[in-house]
Amino acid sequence: MPKKKLPFFQLVRAFWAPYLQLVRYLKPYKKRFAMGLGFGILAGVLNGVFPLVIKMAGEAILPPGQSPANPTQLLKSGMDSGPGIESVIWISLLIPAAMIARGIFSYLNSYCLAWVSLRVLRDIRTELFRHLMDQSLGFFNRSKSGKLISRVLNDTRVAQNALTSIAGDIVSQPVAVISGVVVLVSMDWKFALTTLFLFPICIVPVVVFGRKVRQAGRAEENEAGAMAVILQETFAGIRVIKSFAREDYQGGQFEKSSEIQCRNSLRVRKSSDIVQPLIESVSALGVVLAMVYVYYYHISFIKFAALCAGIFLLYNPVKALSKIPMLMQKCMASATNIFDLLKTRSDIQDKPDAVVLTSCAGRIEFDRVCFSYGADKAAVEDISLVIEPGKKYALVGSSGAGKSTLLSLILRFYDPQSGVIRVDGHDIRDIAQRSLREQVGVVTQETFLFHDTIRENIRYGRLDATGEEIIAASRSAFAHDFILEQPEGYETVVGDKGCLLSGGQQQRLAIARALLKNAPVLLLDEATSALDSESERMIQVALERLSEGRTVIAIAHRLSTILKSDCIVVMDLGRVVATGTHRELMQSSLLYRNLYELQFHHHEQPAAPALS
Repeated sequence: MPKKKLPFFQLVRAFWAPYLQLVRYLKPYKKRFAMGLGFGILAGVLNGVFPLVIKMAGEAILPPGQSPANPTQLLKSGMDSGPGIESVIWISLLIPAAMIARGIFSYLNSYCLAWVSLRVLRDIRTELFRHLMDQSLGFFNRSKSGKLISRVLNDTRVAQNALTSIAGDIVSQPVAVISGVVVLVSMDWKFALTTLFLFPICIVPVVVFGRKVRQAGRAEENEAGAMAVILQETFAGIRVIKSFAREDYQGGQFEKSSEIQCRNSLRVRKSSDIVQPLIESVSALGVVLAMVYVYYYHISFIKFAALCAGIFLLYNPVKALSKIPMLMQKCMASATNIFDLLKTRSDIQDKPDAVVLTSCAGRIEFDRVCFSYGADKAAVEDISLVIEPGKKYALVGSSGAGKSTLLSLILRFYDPQSGVIRVDGHDIRDIAQRSLREQVGVVTQETFLFHDTIRENIRYGRLDATGEEIIAASRSAFAHDFILEQPEGYETVVGDKGCLLSGGQQQRLAIARALLKNAPVLLLDEATSALDSESERMIQVALERLSEGRTVIAIAHRLSTILKSDCIVVMDLGRVVATGTHRELMQSSLLYRNLYELQFHHHEQPAAPALS
């Protein structure tokens, strides 16, 4: 029958793979890390040999055979023989010198490892964040943003703590223990064996409670992610929460999560903190054995003091070593979560030889394109459509017809399951994503502004834009005047998602941002939906000016947007059912005429055929 392995060693083996993956983050800082370990080793050696320093100093001052119990005899003998007062002082200074040296090395060890630790944390977080930014839109649709936040902030911190703390302790603390044991054995091997034979028993509580810490630690980290989800959704949806008067409900959800987190944290603390008292209890038995040994063999006071110092100086290294399995167990789930995310490949990948678009004429072709978001029916099906460069196209249709999906496919947020989309004759899958999106300007129905100044929100369209170019884009979007009316003008902070501005003002800033980008293709998803009639009129003038020489695809429910389009594309149930001008479609498409009458509240008779 095969020998059953201890759970602790199974745990170490299971953790080893992600821990080795973490080690690669140390490579840029290997010199500083090696320095930290070196200082730790020196501190450990000094910690171990300190009892020898006490013994040497004590025996030099109080030679063997003399007892400190008779001060008069000691003083008399010290006057007749032995070292002088100056020698005593210099010999005594060995003890503080050793302590100071150990303290300096301990400080340098902690500082170097902290220096490496913080930079490793920065690198892990940056890599994970950039990796998440490279994921497809489908990934974010499937993921909870609160958990992603927890992965980037919390899991990386736990993994980094394990990397440097464990790496430091696993080198320096064994050195301290080994050097200390060697010194004790060299001084009196019987005493050392008598007091240290209980040491293996200290492993027992580590093994027993290690599994509990691992389970509770994983639950603790998972609940931290769930709590982050509640926080993120609450802050993002605060308008909905307040409009439904659900503050108490959200508070209850958070309180419930906090209670679970509290219980899990208590389980971790209970299982990890009980280890130390158990180890101390075992150590106390060792002290009893030491006292019995001293009584039985009548060893000298100086030797006894040095041996006791050695025993007590072993306490902190053993304590640190006992915490290593606990740290490993707690951080294993975090490290695994991080590397699982880093292994996640984006649904949308650039080919190794992807074409980089440096310019774009704006010709877009859909060739029998089909796409669905899941197992449900197709969002768009068998779409064949040619968007000519320099023209304005309007997409119309009822909700769910597939209009927004077409815009997402042009931006390559998703790849079609079948068919081909071409931009200037290139299959869109052969084009580098970033270079493709650099050629496209977007204004969406759901305007998003960053919690930053108006200037920075507009400049987001082109990061190298000058102040004059930002103002020119604002003027073109008819935003300049209302910006100057703000308390700080262009330096006014717009608040979370632009909450300090009206909907129309937010949308005009978004249009100014797209104008500044000056891309050859412009996508407008209900771009004027939040504007009043006067603002819409001004924006239409700006968009007409912007549309010159550019390809514009607009989803709109406003009459003015449709009537000025070169071509109207009518969609229904994910298909293109008709294309043409407004006049042509009013004559030829019953669906378009019904949409027109329903959406624009305008009953227009089909135009009579033009007379020859």
